[in-house]
Amino acid sequence: MASILSIDTSGTCCSVALGINSQQLIQRTDTPREHVRLVLPMVDALLAEAGIKLSTLDAIAFTHGPGSFTGLRIGFGVVQGLAFGADLPVIALSSLQVMAQRAMRIHSLACDSIIIPAIDARMGELYWGLYKQSNGFASPMLPDALCPQQEMSLPVLDRLKGDVTLIGIGDGWQYQPEVCHEERVFKLSAVHQGIGPDAEDILPLAEETFKQGKVRSIDEVEPVYLRNTISWKKRQRLRS
Repeated sequence: MASILSIDTSGTCCSVALGINSQQLIQRTDTPREHVRLVLPMVDALLAEAGIKLSTLDAIAFTHGPGSFTGLRIGFGVVQGLAFGADLPVIALSSLQVMAQRAMRIHSLACDSIIIPAIDARMGELYWGLYKQSNGFASPMLPDALCPQQEMSLPVLDRLKGDVTLIGIGDGWQYQPEVCHEERVFKLSAVHQGIGPDAEDILPLAEETFKQGKVRSIDEVEPVYLRNTISWKKRQRLRS
C-alpha cells in the first residue's frame, strides 16, 4: 500500500488524512473560513502521530475542484508548497468524485446506483457530476459541469435500460428536486444533502490512481473552477 497524504479544503469542512501501512489517520474540522490557519497544523499533527517525515511519503492527494474559490486556492497553495518542498508527486481528484466515494462508504449504496453529486455554486448555479460504482470506486459517467439551478439535464440516462436508482448528494439538491431530460422526469431514490468531500475518501481513489501510475508533478496541475474568471470577478463585485 502506498503512503499517501490527502487534503481537502474545497468546501466548508477542512480535512486531512494519512494512509500508511494499511492504517488511516484522519483529522477534520467544520470551521468555515479557517482553512488557511488550520490545514498545515493538521498535516503536521498527522505526520507527528505517525512518526514519519513528509519526504518519506509516496504522494500527496487533494481535491482540485470544483468548489469554493478560496478553498481551492488554499488547498492548491498548501499542496504546491508541500510537494515542492518534499519533491513529491501529486494526485488531483474531483471534489464531486470524492463526494460520490464518500456516499458509497457511508450509505453502502447498491452496486447499480447512479450517484449525482451537486454543490451549491452560488450565483444561481450548481456544480454537478454523474458517477457509477466500478470495482468499489466512484467512476465518472460524464465530465463534471456547471449549470443553472433546476436546469440539470442528463441525456445519458436515456440510454440506460430498466429502473434506474438515482442518489442525489450534496447541498446543491436543495434547489434541484428532480432530474429532467426532454420530456422525461427522473425521480431520485434518495437525497443526502449533508455529504461533502472529505480527505478520508480521497485515500482509496488516490491509492488506485497511484497503482495505475497516474501521479503528476504539481507543475502539471491547476485548480478546476468550472466557472470562468469573468464570473468570479462579477461575484466579487456583488459582494463588495
